[in-house]
Amino acid sequence: MKKDLFIIELIKSPPFKILIILALLILLGVFISNRKERAVKMKEDVLYVQPKPQN
Repeated sequence: MKKDLFIIELIKSPPFKILIILALLILLGVFISNRKERAVKMKEDVLYVQPKPQN
């Protein structure tokens, strides 16, 4: 079996396709989690106003 044919058969195999799909889902999750972290950082810039004491 030639090396080129092995690579083509590897790409066509179902376990390889599942591995690629899982890798893409993990990368998508990392991207989404990093995006939410930026939104939280933006919320931290809000100034805190201390409530007036009740007397």
